[in-house]
Amino acid sequence: MKHRCICCGLCNHKIIWNDKIRVGKNIFSKNRIKIVCCNSCDLVSLKKKIKILEDSSIARDLYNNNNSIKEFIRFHYPREIKKIKYIEKYINFKNKKVLESNCGSGILINYLKKKSSLTAGLDNKLYENFIKKKGHSFFSSINEIAAKKIKFDAILSLSELEHKVNPILFLKNLKRILSSSGKLILRIPNYNNIYKFLLGYDFLKYDFRNSHNYYFSEKNLDLIFSKLNFKIIEKIGMNEYSFNHLLSYAKTKKRVNNKDVLNFLDKKRDRNLVSNVEKNMISTSLLYILKK
Repeated sequence: MKHRCICCGLCNHKIIWNDKIRVGKNIFSKNRIKIVCCNSCDLVSLKKKIKILEDSSIARDLYNNNNSIKEFIRFHYPREIKKIKYIEKYINFKNKKVLESNCGSGILINYLKKKSSLTAGLDNKLYENFIKKKGHSFFSSINEIAAKKIKFDAILSLSELEHKVNPILFLKNLKRILSSSGKLILRIPNYNNIYKFLLGYDFLKYDFRNSHNYYFSEKNLDLIFSKLNFKIIEKIGMNEYSFNHLLSYAKTKKRVNNKDVLNFLDKKRDRNLVSNVEKNMISTSLLYILKK
């Protein structure tokens, strides 16, 4: 059976990777894994999708031992707060009903709780008690939300779409629980980013991983959202690392922790270069704000 692209529907793929990929924190697969790219829309994906890692508790355990909430917060808090503050430039959450999909410990809804009229988390039941103790509603499935006929004014789904085996169905389901004037906010890793263009194999050997079924870029995301009749309100490049980080990665040929970043450029020059990267949509992530 031919591999049909979920985006353009064509069966025209080429293998772009047949090597080991990351399966944990600096752990690599024993066997070679094939990754394919659609010749029509440039959508990249694992040739054999991994459904089990859609369960966030299993996927997170690869990088977060025993799904420790303390470890989750310690690692994610600075990054997530930076993202939500960036998103607030485009979305006013005041008096809105807000859902954080793939919420984990609920970093985003904890931040938004005082501003929003209702905050809720959607994730594995593992996080239910923690989320409820923080004063939020909790759901373990979109069907549970739909059954209660709850509609949200803002749905945050950051770093999630790429993990899904069926991203199209996932987006359709999110649309079901979005209010008529509601906004769906998606942060999606950008395959066509400056790290890949400049570093090639030295970047991809760390970026390709078994928890990502898909690697999206602007061209195929635009096609998918059009196909699902979403209106794109905002489409923004979001680079989550400094330009000094990129240069340090290029020098060492391996992933770089923030504490090991070398200061090649002063802060002003660094910010200007990152701004140009974002404007040209070659940033590490893309931020989409959609409505029905």
